Amino acid sequence: MRLRHLGYACQNVTLGTKSRTVRLANVRTETLIPVITQNLEDIERALEWNAERGLHFFRISSDLIPFGPLPVFPFDWEEAFAWKFKSIRRLAKTHKMRITSHPGQYTVLNSPRPEVVASSVEELDHQARVLKQMDPKGTMTLHVGGAYGDRPAALERFEANLERLSEDARAMLILENDDTTWSLPEVVQLAERTGLRVVVDLFHHLVFPGESMPEDELIEWLDRAVATWGKRPPKLHLSSQKPGARVSHADYLDMDDVDRLTRLMDRVGAPEAPYDVMLEAKQKEKAVLEVKRYLGTGERPDRPIPMEATDDA
Repeated sequence: MRLRHLGYACQNVTLGTKSRTVRLANVRTETLIPVITQNLEDIERALEWNAERGLHFFRISSDLIPFGPLPVFPFDWEEAFAWKFKSIRRLAKTHKMRITSHPGQYTVLNSPRPEVVASSVEELDHQARVLKQMDPKGTMTLHVGGAYGDRPAALERFEANLERLSEDARAMLILENDDTTWSLPEVVQLAERTGLRVVVDLFHHLVFPGESMPEDELIEWLDRAVATWGKRPPKLHLSSQKPGARVSHADYLDMDDVDRLTRLMDRVGAPEAPYDVMLEAKQKEKAVLEVKRYLGTGERPDRPIPMEATDDA
């Protein structure tokens, strides 16, 4: 398959963009409007910056509209910011950008606690509404959740709770293999049963406890994951291990990891079929531009001193 777009997540380090929020006790119209305005303006600035550099893949933060799914939220954000969403949507469409999101760790659809599931359904429905305003074909990445001592029951709850999502949230949802609980084969099989799509995280697969498999077997699972996307270009995640840490994203990509992913994908699907890769690196767009240069020139970057981490990718 052919690598099409490289992307990064949530903030542009060069521009200093970030998602701002407010304390729950301060959720009032007069406090929320400037925060949301700044968040959306930062998205627009980042997309314009990306377009100038040929970057067409971006993940928005799940905090763009803080506390949006809660009953205490004081106003109709879709109506209030329709003008700004229209501008962002036009920008994304003009430059043929792919925009995604990744709801946070507390969004757990297979929890045995009803209140957690209820809030997770509300959050996913909310995130789908936000994403649809920018990219109607966007996708939301979600981990399966916990095993809770009973893996079959955990999977049954996940499948049952899918039915509680709005039509848009269900259509946008994609599953990602994680690094501790649900392996790539398990996630692929769940996706095949439910009709969802799979974003393969190669780093998670490689560090998953006991999940060592021959390359030919991995290619088979990659083929099945790609097939869940039908005619749409599949999305993959790639990161490198931070030196000296247990399991943590590095500031930049190790080019050996880049080579491994592109080599594997050369054996998957049709030769000219495109796929997109979200780089989960602490240095965000800087890491993307470095990988882009490497793929174009073959020259490896010279970085003698690792940079300090900024925030979670």
